[in-house]
Amino acid sequence: MPLLTVVIATYNRCQLLPRVLSGLLDQKINGDFDFEVLVVDNNSSDKTRQAVELFMPSFNGKLRYLLEPQKGKAFAVNRAVKEAKGDIFVFTDDDVVLDKDWLFNIVECFKQFDCDGLGGRILPGYPPETPLWIKENADLLLGPIVFYDYGEDVKPYQKPMFEFLGANYAFKKSLFEQYGCLHTHIGPGRGTLGEDTELVSRFLKAGKKLYYCGKAVVLHPVDKKRMNLSYIGCWFVGLGRYRFICDEQGKLDYSLVFWFGVPRYLIGQMAKNILNMMANIFNKRKLLAAWIDLCLDWGKATEMRKVYVHQHHHNHL
Repeated sequence: MPLLTVVIATYNRCQLLPRVLSGLLDQKINGDFDFEVLVVDNNSSDKTRQAVELFMPSFNGKLRYLLEPQKGKAFAVNRAVKEAKGDIFVFTDDDVVLDKDWLFNIVECFKQFDCDGLGGRILPGYPPETPLWIKENADLLLGPIVFYDYGEDVKPYQKPMFEFLGANYAFKKSLFEQYGCLHTHIGPGRGTLGEDTELVSRFLKAGKKLYYCGKAVVLHPVDKKRMNLSYIGCWFVGLGRYRFICDEQGKLDYSLVFWFGVPRYLIGQMAKNILNMMANIFNKRKLLAAWIDLCLDWGKATEMRKVYVHQHHHNHL
């Protein structure tokens, strides 16, 4: 009978934690598997520890509290990976609503398809005052709005599907033993995003068998603070920086022409994006798409210039 370790990294969410912990108590097990829960407190200043301890009697020793003082989700998750006892590690967020069959369907997917890992379905929970343009353009806003939905079926992961999101994915313990944990030099607090994306990409490059499991469902509330162009812009700037650091290994192509430490072609792309925004001021979808492209390019340009300046400074020493 497999043992699952459910990992929840949390920071100052003591009021929301009871919902996800209650959802874990309500999981349908059917005697097919067992699970433990690790809540990793990433140095919260609220009553996170007390909130977890209130639930400990109900979990009969299967709920553990860990304190990770090093700030950053990657540090918290990596601490849990080191402490976990399960054969399969299941990850979710501290603010989700869990379907009662969530863990059951994860176990079934591992059994039926003999996969190394899977990403589950994440549905957005919009607050009542959500602007219509957010809902109508949800496909463009994957990331700032946390959702991951390729239908209700189970299917092998393949491009152009996005990499799994950390609010609902699971991997065999052996993958972490072979290929390591989350990288701590990227992600929130490091000016970039993508620690989850990079991990999934690493497993894919290693040829691991990954599946999308549409039956393993969580509902992720949409934060009101994310529903504005400023937040959306900052998110995609971070993604642009991530893409240069990880996808291009942070290396510059010096066969290109650089202006002020940025490739000329990229400056041209950003100018084109600005013109597209001006031309589509009355078309919300096209305006939003151009804004996202501009922010991605800006993030990439920022990181490129940093490397360019550093290398030129080093060469003149």
